[in-house]
Amino acid sequence: MYAFIEGEIIDKSDRAIVIRPDGVGMGLTVNIAPRTSLELPPVGETTRLYTSFQVREDSQALYGFETVAERDLFEALLKISGIGGRTALAILDLPRNRIVQAIAAGDADVLRQVQGVGPKTAGRIVLELRDRFAEELVEEWAGALSDSAMGKAAESDSGHKFAEAIEALVELGYMRAEARELVRRARGTLGEGAPAEDLVRQVLRHAG
Repeated sequence: MYAFIEGEIIDKSDRAIVIRPDGVGMGLTVNIAPRTSLELPPVGETTRLYTSFQVREDSQALYGFETVAERDLFEALLKISGIGGRTALAILDLPRNRIVQAIAAGDADVLRQVQGVGPKTAGRIVLELRDRFAEELVEEWAGALSDSAMGKAAESDSGHKFAEAIEALVELGYMRAEARELVRRARGTLGEGAPAEDLVRQVLRHAG
């Protein structure tokens, strides 16, 4: 329903913020992970969050993330039996390099640090995510979710550009899986450091 929300931060706690979208006379409550709260600007400043709108029988909730990769990971976690919004956010509250370690390297023990995630659930998360997602998406997570502790600033920048280009194509009407494959091909042509706008132009140039 919402690809992203951008506007002034009206209120902020460690698990939610209230954003007033630009030019709109209302505030939206967005659920976030505590780590995200620490990384966001203070109240009164502007931010952008990529969002996931979840509807259940008895509730509706909006979740916010700093990167498209984190939102994709959150939505993937929700598809796994026994994982709800609160647990998925708790997983995303782990340090970014530990998330990558768990998913890309198959280290289920990392996920057992999260309250409510036992050995069987942790193993299921790793198995289902690795089986369900193409290698390109794991690469996207590894780039966009890396932090300085991993010593891969260049990878992080590349992953961010990769994610930005995918999001731009989705907003133009492409399906996310198709957009991811097209951006991967464009990056193969233009190189790892290609800006997001160049990746999008490359895709559109060869569309149809």
